Amino acid sequence: MMKKNDLLICFASWEDRFALGFERNVRSSPFRKTLVFYFKEYSERTDVGRRTVSEICTQEEIDYMLVDLDGEDPVDTWSTVRLRVTEAIDRCESVFVDISTMPRDIIWYILNLVDCSQASHVQYVYYSPKGYGDEWLSRDPRSPRLIYKLSGLASPKSQVTLLITVGFDLQRATRLIDWCEPNRIIIGCQGGTRFSINEQWMTEHRTKLEKQYPCTFFELDAYTKDCGMASVREALVDVPETDNVLLSSLGPKLTAVSLYKIRRDNKRYGLVYAPSREFSSHYSFGVGQRFQGSIRY
Repeated sequence: MMKKNDLLICFASWEDRFALGFERNVRSSPFRKTLVFYFKEYSERTDVGRRTVSEICTQEEIDYMLVDLDGEDPVDTWSTVRLRVTEAIDRCESVFVDISTMPRDIIWYILNLVDCSQASHVQYVYYSPKGYGDEWLSRDPRSPRLIYKLSGLASPKSQVTLLITVGFDLQRATRLIDWCEPNRIIIGCQGGTRFSINEQWMTEHRTKLEKQYPCTFFELDAYTKDCGMASVREALVDVPETDNVLLSSLGPKLTAVSLYKIRRDNKRYGLVYAPSREFSSHYSFGVGQRFQGSIRY
C-alpha cells in the first residue's frame, strides 16, 4: 500500500500515456492536488489530454493547477517552473513526479526543486508506451542548454568530458557533441530488447558516431531498479577529477533520473540538454509498463 501523495506533478502531452498514466496514478494513490505543465506552442495538440485529466480531477475532487510554459524562452520557463512548484509544494508531505512525457530539462528543474523542499517523500513514476510510431519521432534539434542551478563547476583550463545516453534521434547527440567540443566522448547505449527496433538503432548509432568522433561506448539498461546508474558510474571511473564533466540524457527517459542523482552526488558535474524543435504527432501509442522509484526519503 503506497503512502498518500499530497501532490502529483506531470507534463501534458498528446501521447496516450499522458492521460492513461494519470488515471493509473489516481487509482494508485489519493492525490490531494496536481500540477500540470504544458508548452503553449503545443496547446492544440495537448488539448484533448488536458481536458481528460481535468475531468478526472473534477470527478475525484483533486485540485487541478494548469500552467503554460514558453518552450522558446528557457529563462522564463525556469522562472515559472520554480515559482509554481515552490507554491504547490508548500506544506506537502509527499510529492510524486510523473516524468513519462516530461522534457528532460523540466524533469531536472522539478527534481531539484522538490529535492530541496521540506517534503518527506519524493518519488518518480514513468510509464513506457506500448510502442513507438513507425515514422520519425523527433527532429531539428535546438541549441543545447546547460541546466540552471545544475550546470556544474567548470574550469576554463580543464578538458571537457561529455557523457550522453543516446536514444532514437541521433541528430540531437551530434548537435550536442559539436556544441560542447569535448576532449572525451562517452556514449551510453540502451541494452536489452524492450522495443524490437532498439538494437538496430543502437548499432546504427554506434557505427555513425565512430566514423565522426573518437568515442568510447558502454551499455546500460535504463529499466533496471537504479535506472542504469551503476553502469554510468562505471563509465566515469577513469575520467580525471580535474575534467569538466557534462552529462546528457537523450535516451530512455529514466536515465534523466540516474544522471540527476549522479550530479547530486558530485556538484562538479553539469547537466546539459539538446531539445528538439519538432515532435511527431504519432510519437507513441498506448501505455505500457510502470516504473517507480524514490528520489529521496
